[in-house]
Amino acid sequence: MLDLPQNGKPDWFGFGVFEVDLRSGEVRKSGRRIKLQDQPFKVLQILLEQPGDLVTREELAVPLSGPERGFGDFDHRSECCIGKLRLP
Repeated sequence: MLDLPQNGKPDWFGFGVFEVDLRSGEVRKSGRRIKLQDQPFKVLQILLEQPGDLVTREELAVPLSGPERGFGDFDHRSECCIGKLRLP
C-alpha cells in the first residue's frame, strides 16, 4: 500500500531512470541530482500530478506567469520550461 501525505497526493515519483521528490524539489537521474530551475520544476510537478491527462495552457499559465508577471510572454516561458525538462 502506498503511504500518501495528508493531501492525498504522492510527494515522490519515479519513472525510468528518473526520481522526483516534490517536497525537496529534487530531480535525480540514476541517483545523481539534476539542477532544475523553479518554473520548469513547477511544470514537471503539474505533469506528474496528472498522469495521462491533458494539461491545458491555462493550467500552466498561473505557475509560469504568476500574479506579478502577467501573460505577456507566456509562450516563450512555456517553451523554455518544456525545453529544460527534456533532460539529457
